[in-house]
Amino acid sequence: WYQRRVRGVNLGVLDNPGNDFEVGAIDNFQVDSKTDVGKFRCVEITAKDDDAWMVDYIVVNKGNSKTYVYNTEGEYLSSDTSEGKDVMKFCKQGEATYKFEITTANEKWADTDNIHARLTVSSKGNRGNTTTGILDNQGIDDFVKGATDTFTLHDLKNVGKFDCIVLTAQQDDAWLFDTIKVTRGGMTRVFKNEDKVWLSSDTSEGSDELEICN
Repeated sequence: WYQRRVRGVNLGVLDNPGNDFEVGAIDNFQVDSKTDVGKFRCVEITAKDDDAWMVDYIVVNKGNSKTYVYNTEGEYLSSDTSEGKDVMKFCKQGEATYKFEITTANEKWADTDNIHARLTVSSKGNRGNTTTGILDNQGIDDFVKGATDTFTLHDLKNVGKFDCIVLTAQQDDAWLFDTIKVTRGGMTRVFKNEDKVWLSSDTSEGSDELEICN
């Protein structure tokens, strides 16, 4: 089981009747607290059991506001620290919304069912970078050969003019993409996989990390 804290307030055990935290599922928990945590930036989860679990992202609804935080490290939660971290903090990165339009190559075997890809957008200046959770649209078969998938992610950091992207793969179902179009506000840039580098956590099949700069 898992406990959640928001800005120092313990919100109790995350547990609904039935099975929680199934692969690819979204679980909703309602928590009542006498303490108004105000405007918060981070959620901390503590694992009290050794059945390892990977959080993808968390959306916290408070009144009419929503805050999005992501597992940017791709780490597991577990009380057994040989399997994962027993405490993890997920923090809001900023106020920016990014749209990623990713086109999978129209080649044999280019598609993937299980790549667990994350994307980092960075600037060559001093604005730093921002990182997504797993790129996955709930209930949609993403990364089909020749198709373009769109991912819209909120509360990421505004890095200014984005010059580079870094893709990381945590699973070994190799994937080949053609282009990634990144949009934030009125700024759009297209990054091309000109060298046709395959992505896979199995480095005998491809690269587990790929950086492309414009």
